[in-house]
Amino acid sequence: MITTLEASAKERKDAKAPHELFTINTIVVHIFLTLGLIKIFNTSMSVAIGTAILISLGIIIYTYFRTKKSKTKEVYLAYLHWQLSLNRYKLLIGAYIFYFLVTSLGLVIGTDAPSSMDGTSIMDSILSLLGVVPLFFSVLVSVVLGSGSMFNAGRGEIDQSMLQKYPQQ
Repeated sequence: MITTLEASAKERKDAKAPHELFTINTIVVHIFLTLGLIKIFNTSMSVAIGTAILISLGIIIYTYFRTKKSKTKEVYLAYLHWQLSLNRYKLLIGAYIFYFLVTSLGLVIGTDAPSSMDGTSIMDSILSLLGVVPLFFSVLVSVVLGSGSMFNAGRGEIDQSMLQKYPQQ
């Protein structure tokens, strides 16, 4: 259930900031940067995705510290939205872990399978693609969640469960 908190236009704008950062992370870093590295700089898919994940982890760490700072220095609505944005990263982190586990299976599974034209084994290609699919869908879901939260923050709205989980001090 959505609750509307009394907030000025500046406070609502401040509450939108974490979701804007979240959406930039999911769209620009995960989609445009990854595709740019693959197509423009001709890097492998694994290197491009690994680079995007490292940059994204930097943004997640920034969001973590910014959330801790906002707890004491910002209005309650902005803090709740920073916390919500931080909580939304759990989906991406789970997808990162799955990606690394699946692609790491290639190191564990020894195979004498023939290589493809680019020198990678077919097993490595299959595992890489298997790891990318959940990551791709979690990025798409994250874009939708981030844009919806940005809309709610602009209206001064927050989910009732966030109010209960993070009460005002």
